[in-house]
Amino acid sequence: MTNAWLNNARNAEQMARNEAVRRSRTEAAEARAKLKAKKAQEAAKKANNQAREAAVERSKAEAAAARAARAAARGETSNRRNKTNTANKAAKKAAENAKKAQANAEKAVANAKKAEAEALAKNVQNKLVALSRRQNINKREMAKQGRKIYIQAVKTGLLHPNKGANTAISQQFLSMYDDFKKFVNQN
Repeated sequence: MTNAWLNNARNAEQMARNEAVRRSRTEAAEARAKLKAKKAQEAAKKANNQAREAAVERSKAEAAAARAARAAARGETSNRRNKTNTANKAAKKAAENAKKAQANAEKAVANAKKAEAEALAKNVQNKLVALSRRQNINKREMAKQGRKIYIQAVKTGLLHPNKGANTAISQQFLSMYDDFKKFVNQN
């Protein structure tokens, strides 16, 4: 009996071992199948993404071809469009430079007018000073000649405040002439 019992125990142990091996093989096969399924799923996803990207690229290419066809129908090429854009930018820049040049020219004209007015005022001052230093001239003749110098200077319009003259220069000129009149009337 012991042999039978031992045989039964051995058989049961063998059967349990065999069952464990079968279970292990089954689990390994399931794991491999899951892994294979996962890889297949990833491959399918990758293929779908590639197909989608290819469709997007194809769509972009078709749209670009359609745009090029429309541009060609209008007689326009991308090279021509680029040249047009470049020309437009150059024209815009030239217009800005022309505005700057015009502003600079206006400033230069204003500065030249101011310098001319200053020179005229200085010239009138020198003439009046020279006239006041003359020895052999009477008061009436000095006033008459000083008035002539004043009127000639005013006629130019450079020293007249209502004709666009620099205010400071015209005030200096007027005060200078007033000083000359006071000097003549004192003598």
